[in-house]
Amino acid sequence: MVARRFPRFFQTATVVTLLSTVSSIAHGKTRDNDAPKTQAQVRPVVILVHGLRQKAKDLRKLNDFLEQSQFPVLTFEYASHKTPVEEASGQLTKFVQQHASTREVHFVGFSLGNLVIRHCLGNMQKLKPRPRIGRVVMIAPPNHGAIIAKKHKDGAVGHWFAGIALKQLGTGFKKLQPTLATPGDFGIIAGGKGDGIGFSKKDLLGDDDDWLTVETTRLSRAADFRLVNAKHGQLDNHPRVHALVVKFLQNGYFESDQTRQRIP
Repeated sequence: MVARRFPRFFQTATVVTLLSTVSSIAHGKTRDNDAPKTQAQVRPVVILVHGLRQKAKDLRKLNDFLEQSQFPVLTFEYASHKTPVEEASGQLTKFVQQHASTREVHFVGFSLGNLVIRHCLGNMQKLKPRPRIGRVVMIAPPNHGAIIAKKHKDGAVGHWFAGIALKQLGTGFKKLQPTLATPGDFGIIAGGKGDGIGFSKKDLLGDDDDWLTVETTRLSRAADFRLVNAKHGQLDNHPRVHALVVKFLQNGYFESDQTRQRIP
């Protein structure tokens, strides 16, 4: 698990505010509850959760784009092919408590990371005090499992690459699904061609990103949905995806309120 430092702007602002607060207390002018908040303390923090066979550093471009857009960012890392979603979710819950217990938290997940986030949100419902959850952006989420995982359930290569995730995304998804919470305010970005055929003409039916069908990514109550013409492995580093993520975190929609594509 990795906690990224906040951008230099926020570090400087924090130091300046701390010095000002100490000076005021020394003169008897300020109580703790009256201390001014820095911009970094006021703005929500974004936690990035990577996908299968990735590390936190694989979301570096997205991380940097968010920081350039003035979002403080933390990156969470887990052993995706060795750790069940439930266990990774517990690690993420502790990560939030340790690094962002007093902040509003936005989540951005890629692929398998979205299931970790959804399970974590269920965990947080039981916490006291309960963390403040903001918006969630799901990039290529296997919200209904993955057909391709079922097709490769008996293959040695699939088990080597995906590990425990192969079963949880495939034949074991029915057991996992009831434990996954639906976020309160979330948007979904899927990959595909928009032609009803997609990138994988052999393994998947309908539009797809070469790993997941577009229908697999959809989840009821999403505030907005967008299709990006890219394969699964390209989406986390795609410039259009980055722009859409920032727009949703800022406004709760991907382009405009009038062009929302809600999922009932």
